[in-house]
Amino acid sequence: MKTRLLYMVSAVVLMFFAGCAGGGGTLLPNSSGAAFEVLLVIDDDVYRTPAGEAVFNALTGPVPHLPQPEAQFRISRVPHKMFDHLLRTTRNIVFVTVDSMQYTRCTVNLLRDRWARMQAIVNITAPDTETLLGGVEQSAGRIVDFLVRGERERFMDYYASSVSQEAVQRVYKKFGCKIALPTSMNKFKEGEDFLWVSNGSGNIRQDILIYSLPYRSAEQLTREGILAARDSVLKKNLPGGVEGSYMGTEYRYYPPETEEITVNGAWCAETRGLWRMVDGEIMGGPFVSHTRIDEVNGRIIVAEGFVFAPRVDKRTPLRQVEAMVYTLKLPQEINAVTVVAKRPEAKESAE
Repeated sequence: MKTRLLYMVSAVVLMFFAGCAGGGGTLLPNSSGAAFEVLLVIDDDVYRTPAGEAVFNALTGPVPHLPQPEAQFRISRVPHKMFDHLLRTTRNIVFVTVDSMQYTRCTVNLLRDRWARMQAIVNITAPDTETLLGGVEQSAGRIVDFLVRGERERFMDYYASSVSQEAVQRVYKKFGCKIALPTSMNKFKEGEDFLWVSNGSGNIRQDILIYSLPYRSAEQLTREGILAARDSVLKKNLPGGVEGSYMGTEYRYYPPETEEITVNGAWCAETRGLWRMVDGEIMGGPFVSHTRIDEVNGRIIVAEGFVFAPRVDKRTPLRQVEAMVYTLKLPQEINAVTVVAKRPEAKESAE
């Protein structure tokens, strides 16, 4: 009996320490609230100033590369005196405090997991509203990126716990890569060096594409090279319902943009834009793709997520497939191989 009791006590102690995080070594509850909702804690006299307006505008600015305007976040607002322990577990919180006795400049602090697991907190302080305005205008992009990244990591955390083993096996067998796709992604189509995974929904369809290309030159990694490869691969593998039609890239209204970022410590080209059916049905929507270098096998690996949801908002579905794309692991990452993993410089053309 004593031995059994000792085992039980030991198990409780191990569970306690395993679950401890952040604030003072106490167990953190899960964060609460819906995706892309922000609790803004700001007093009325500050909120009604140009600085308060700047905070609101930064958080509700449009998501780029969507066919219709959609706000980055939905805002709920309370003054400081109304913020109590019941609100502390909110997943996204932005505090704005103006106090000339405590602060001499505008400071923006980004915090994680203060009162809840997977929580993102932005704490903005300033001595006056004029200083606050300048600080918010300067840091708006950083604040939004932090909150968006927090939502992406929550999605990734969920997908890791609800992963489709069939998708994992298909991706690994075909590319030697791993990706965490949820069990809802259960429709598959394969081609040469190409895999299409979809949830097959008639309401909010979410799709993931993975394809590989031989790596020949740095020109393949430019925006033009990435989009030329995309159009070629999709024309071959994703024909439309009308003869001669195919899925392509929308260049006419919102040209795609490519940004160099870092994923898993390595170089990546992230391309965002709109897709459409060429010479076929009136269909389209947003996409996001990652172009990465598989240095072990001398290949380019592209992972793309796109959405078709003609009757609903597309922000959250797109952010969800974006999170799926971010879970991709290349062979060198799976096997812990040390590589350069950066984009080579393109050769200059002769005069």
